[in-house]
Amino acid sequence: MNLGALLDRAPAVRAGPSTAANLARNALGDAGDRAQRWAAARHAAWLLLERHVGSGARVAVIGAGHGNDLPLDRLAARAGTVDLLDLDRRALRRARSSCRAELRCRVRIVACDVTAGAADRITRAVCLGRPPRSSGRAPGPLAGGGYDVVIGDLLYSQLLYPALLDAGVGAARTRQALARLGPGLTDAVVSRMHASARPGGRVVHLHDAVGWWAGHEQPVGVGVILAQERLDDALALISTCRQPVGADPRESARRLGAKPIETALWEWPFAADARYLVCATVTEPG
Repeated sequence: MNLGALLDRAPAVRAGPSTAANLARNALGDAGDRAQRWAAARHAAWLLLERHVGSGARVAVIGAGHGNDLPLDRLAARAGTVDLLDLDRRALRRARSSCRAELRCRVRIVACDVTAGAADRITRAVCLGRPPRSSGRAPGPLAGGGYDVVIGDLLYSQLLYPALLDAGVGAARTRQALARLGPGLTDAVVSRMHASARPGGRVVHLHDAVGWWAGHEQPVGVGVILAQERLDDALALISTCRQPVGADPRESARRLGAKPIETALWEWPFAADARYLVCATVTEPG
C-alpha cells in the first residue's frame, strides 16, 4: 500500500497522532489550579485585547481548549459572539460552562482541526520516514470566517511537537522535522486564520515564545526581558533564547505580508516548575 492510501485510510480507523496527542494534553488540563494560577496572564491578555475587540464584535478563539488562559467572560461581555474552536469538543464544553451563565448564550463551540488534517499527515509521514502528502487543496476560512477579531490561543508550538513526542520520534529527528516542516504548517494555519478575518479585521497571535523549566535554562530570565523599556531590546533578548522550532506565528505573518501593528509581552506561569513568556502579535491581514 502506498503512503497516500495509508494516510487516507488511517483517520477512519482511529484519531490521528496529532489529534490524539492534543486530546491527551487537554485531559491533563481538567485538574489542578490553572484557572487561579493563570489569572494574571488572563488580565495581561485583556489589557491587549480590550483595545481591539469592539462592542458587539464577532470573535473567534482558535485552540481555545479549556479556556483558562483567556478572559472569556470579559470577551463575551464586550463582544456580540465568541466562537471557541478546538479539536476537543469536551474541553470546549468545559470552557463554555466556565463563563457566567448570562453570557453563555453569546459563546458557541466549534470542534474542528485548524490544520485540516495536515498535522496528522505530517506526523505519520515522519514516523514512516517519507515525505508528507499534500491534501491538494487549501482549506477555507474557519467556521465561515468574517470575524472582526481572530485570536490564536497559544496553539502554534502544539501543532506538531506533542504528536512527534508521543510517537517516540527521537529528539534529533523531531528537531529536524520541526525545522523542515514546522514553518510551512505554521504558515498554513496563520494564513487560514487571516482568511477568517473580515476586511479590516484583526488577528491576534498568542505564542509561547520562550520557556523556562528544570533542564531547559535560558541565557536570560523572564524578568529581565519584561524589564526592557524598548520592545526591540526585549525582542533581541528573546532571540538569544531557545525557542520552539518552526512554530513562530510572528514570522509566518511577516512571510504572508501582514506586519505587526502591536506587540505585547507577559509571563505565563504554566506550572509550579515551568513558566513561559507570551509574545502577542496583533496583525491586520491584507
